[in-house]
Amino acid sequence: MKNKITANMGLKVASLFFSFLLWMAVNNMNDPTIDRSFSNIPVKLLNTELITDTGQVYEVLDNTAVIDKVTVWAPRSVISSLSASNIIATADVSELSSLDTISIKLSTNLYNSDIERIKGSNDTVKLNIENKKTKTLALKSTVSGSVEDGYLLGDIVPNQNLVRISGPESVIDQVVKASVDVPVTGFTSDIADNAEIKLYDSEDNLVQDSRITQNIKTVGVKVSIYRTSEVPVYFSTTGTPAYGYRMAGEPEGSITSIVIAGKENAIKNINAIEIPAEAVDISDCTEDYTTEIDIRNYLPDNVFLADASQSRITVTVDIESEVTKELEIQGSRIEVINVPDGYRATIPEFEDNVLIEVRGLSTDVSGLRGADMRGYVDVSEWMKDENMTELLEGYYQVEIDFGLPDDVTITEPVKVTMHLSKLED
Repeated sequence: MKNKITANMGLKVASLFFSFLLWMAVNNMNDPTIDRSFSNIPVKLLNTELITDTGQVYEVLDNTAVIDKVTVWAPRSVISSLSASNIIATADVSELSSLDTISIKLSTNLYNSDIERIKGSNDTVKLNIENKKTKTLALKSTVSGSVEDGYLLGDIVPNQNLVRISGPESVIDQVVKASVDVPVTGFTSDIADNAEIKLYDSEDNLVQDSRITQNIKTVGVKVSIYRTSEVPVYFSTTGTPAYGYRMAGEPEGSITSIVIAGKENAIKNINAIEIPAEAVDISDCTEDYTTEIDIRNYLPDNVFLADASQSRITVTVDIESEVTKELEIQGSRIEVINVPDGYRATIPEFEDNVLIEVRGLSTDVSGLRGADMRGYVDVSEWMKDENMTELLEGYYQVEIDFGLPDDVTITEPVKVTMHLSKLED
């Protein structure tokens, strides 16, 4: 029996081997090994905390964390069941080389044991590793565009004034300014809006980098908008110049009108700004008076200057010395007027002309001529001055009015005796 089993052993083994080969050939003919390519396979980085926990940040260079093409060799039955989502690509930071590269490992999450070969178009991930830096910046606020005519921009106030940024040191060092901008074109009332915070370098170029993190990305901003109005400025004076001197003309300001700003209800009824007389005191002046005032001290509440350069106004008052002049008025040109009905008023006739001396500014006095002047005793006005409601007959001392201009005075009044009597029926 033993001889029968062992007889022709070599022949039997050879027969078995060829049977296996035949099985393999038949099997390959039915399910042959083929290859298939998959595009844009992402590489997952493992153990990245080995970098970040040391206060560093990393950046993948040259898009090496994406494999352009991965080719898989496997039986047709396996290949037909695979898709790009079944391709697993990893790179372990713990295997980081001295050149800051990591080898990529490829596998599948389906039929991995049946995969004969798998290969990617690139086999390493390249990293740039540098220190992480944090910086705090003052937040600036700006506006773009312009408000409507007749309106003025006021304060621009963000609800936060600092922003903290973090990222690669080389990137953070570029950032020197953080700013928000609010468009204001066409607005006539206050604006409240959320604005995006943007980062800029020293040349005002926008810095955009996905590796930069910010503690806040937007900030609320309020922009005040005010109504404006141009109004005149009026001046007056207090006090009297020294004896023999007089103010010539009206006080003049270096600015005659200003542009004010405020909320609509604050400025709508303001037609002028009047500087109180106490601000321009010409008491005992013997020469031109000049003073500087701050117009802001005289603005109503909640109103301010639209142009700060108009805040200081120089006020000038011309002071001139008075002159005297003698005038001779014909006696026949002096008369009594406005005598109440039923009464007669008489004054002595002047045999000679009346000589008076007047005082005033040269411009006011020089044009006066005695030959053109008349003298009056106005009974009605005299009664008012004396608070008289009823006339009584008798003799009264009265002053002659020569009709002098308001700015001209007589140095010594001329008085005469007036006789009042009733008329007989």
